Amino acid sequence: MEKYLYLTRKEWALTWLNGGVIPILPASTYISNERHGTSTPDENRIHDSPVDITTLPGVDFGGASIKSLTYTGNTFNGVKAPDVVNAKYYLEDGIILSFCNRKSKSIAMRLGKTAAVKIFDIEELKSIIDKQLGVKGVIGNCEYTTDHKRNHFLKSAEDQWQDEYRIFWPITEPKQITLPRGIAASIKLKI
Repeated sequence: MEKYLYLTRKEWALTWLNGGVIPILPASTYISNERHGTSTPDENRIHDSPVDITTLPGVDFGGASIKSLTYTGNTFNGVKAPDVVNAKYYLEDGIILSFCNRKSKSIAMRLGKTAAVKIFDIEELKSIIDKQLGVKGVIGNCEYTTDHKRNHFLKSAEDQWQDEYRIFWPITEPKQITLPRGIAASIKLKI
């Protein structure tokens, strides 16, 4: 399954073409107060709840991590609050590699990238990296939503233009891995 990788510097493509060492960074590296390029304010946020639990009346999280919140039978000012069972709201870091499902000059430009390579077999790439890390990553398309829910593969609809395909490993420190020669081919976008 072919995927596309957009790179900040043209010389970085050489490692993907000829083999060599690349860094893989934690998702938290891409957190920003504003959405621009590869950065988002909710990059490593896990929010799994039928309602946005940050808006529940009478609840002040104060930035706490919530791994299992049950909030039922509450009323405020005579209005019944929504029931929530086993809701989650926390930050979870891990290292990621992000690709694009299609070759696109406009996506590359919007990401602020100057070079691109085509990955021939993304599953093979994942297997190579899994072996070096000693951990199996999770791989798949990102989905996009207009609601509050978030996870490593569920992002804001504002990021939908990225058409992202991602590999996530539950490792919180940056890692370096060695790519073999021939995992990718150079592509021209005339950026």
